[in-house]
Amino acid sequence: METIITFFSIAVVLYGVSTLFYLISFIRKKEYFIRHGVMFAGLGFFSHTLCLSFYWARPSYLSFSTFQVINDAAWSGIFIFLLVLVFAKSLRPAGILITPFTMFTMIWAAVSKKEIGPTPPAFETLWFWIHVVTSALAYGFVLIAGAIGLLYIFKTKHAGDAFYDGLADMKKLDDLNYLFIGLGFTMLTLMIISGSLWTHKVQGSYWGWDPLEVQSLISWLVYAIWLHLRLTFGWRGIKLAWYSLFALPVMVIAIWGIPFVPELFHRGFRVTHQ
Repeated sequence: METIITFFSIAVVLYGVSTLFYLISFIRKKEYFIRHGVMFAGLGFFSHTLCLSFYWARPSYLSFSTFQVINDAAWSGIFIFLLVLVFAKSLRPAGILITPFTMFTMIWAAVSKKEIGPTPPAFETLWFWIHVVTSALAYGFVLIAGAIGLLYIFKTKHAGDAFYDGLADMKKLDDLNYLFIGLGFTMLTLMIISGSLWTHKVQGSYWGWDPLEVQSLISWLVYAIWLHLRLTFGWRGIKLAWYSLFALPVMVIAIWGIPFVPELFHRGFRVTHQ
């Protein structure tokens, strides 16, 4: 566990340095610092990946706990961000939201439940793994969408400023916001469906009104409304940018709230196989 915590701690520090460079870049309005922010985010991601690799490599044990759920979500957000940058370098400034969010998410993971025990029989199903992977991806996609929304807001509020004018054009930001909300919504849908099928396999029912089940449903509805407003009512631009930003905490609560859930299905992932 010491090796895992070492790489985890290094990743947190590197994400913190990345956040600092991003803050400096926006305060001084210098793209030079953004490049350093991306570089340290990449270094943090490398250490973060080593942390996860050692965690999941433990033989005969399911490396899963509250710590790992939150940690996986944090990794997913950075992974998707860096992957997006391969195809859209103009989105590098999005790290102004993504790197601090990731850093604080990992700090939250650090104070959460870390115990690892023998693999419960309830986890030996494909539906569990689909549920876990799609939940992490859903968080990553809506985090990117929130960051894009923030860039759109900055660009609108600072029109005529050379630094902000250098960001991706507003139509591209609006279209990318739609793309990532759509991807996040799709992952949320798969997360809920796979979770229901997993719950049925373990407990004999598809829905138990677990607090996190309810929060996941609320998150799904929030993003369903976002898509409805765009596709049906033709909303575009600043209104949906604000919506993307303020909808993000709804999804975050579903991830960060795990330690506060009562002794129910999700609490510490201690489930009983029936």
